[in-house]
Amino acid sequence: MKKNFGIIGLGKFGYNMAVTLEKLGQSVMAFDRDEKEVESVKDFVTCAQILDSTDLKALENSGISACDTVIVCMGESAEDNFLTVLNLKELGIKTIISNAETDSEGKILGKIGAVKVVYPEKESAIRLANQLISSDILEYIEISPDYQVAEIDAPKKFVEKKLAELELRSKHHILIIALKRGNENIIIPSSEEFILEGDVLVLVGQTKDILEFGKKFSE
Repeated sequence: MKKNFGIIGLGKFGYNMAVTLEKLGQSVMAFDRDEKEVESVKDFVTCAQILDSTDLKALENSGISACDTVIVCMGESAEDNFLTVLNLKELGIKTIISNAETDSEGKILGKIGAVKVVYPEKESAIRLANQLISSDILEYIEISPDYQVAEIDAPKKFVEKKLAELELRSKHHILIIALKRGNENIIIPSSEEFILEGDVLVLVGQTKDILEFGKKFSE
């Protein structure tokens, strides 16, 4: 049965994955920020686009929601991988697979939405492509001690401020993946979202960064 695959990131692993899946009779949408990478694969896949997958709106407009499975093959930045997986989850992609450079990255990706994590140095893209079209069984991965998802009461200093003003990613190396507000859960809140009194921040990051953040803003 023909499936629709999305490949984000067209380095060596992503390129081989995209080309192999297309050769196996699947439909492949390929994405990368780099125009040269997109040009290199466009003649071998169903379609190829330049895309910044950390931009939720751009991802939504790309048509990627038509894919049954999306494989994230970005190796440059763990944070970009995290944001891309969160964005795909927000768009309702049911099967998200992501690569990871380390066990710690892999386990946090599993925790926030990737149903399978692959390690390019250990696993062949061609072998994985064949596996993807022959089996729907995917592995869930638990979080490791190096990374954690933590819930923290919103500090008073944050109340009535937009998330964009807080600059948590650049200043503290952590991401807010959700806000708990009474009985409401705001998943992947917009940068324009205001923090309200009583909000609970759901954070993801390295354990040391979250501990430092908690210590700095504890009352």
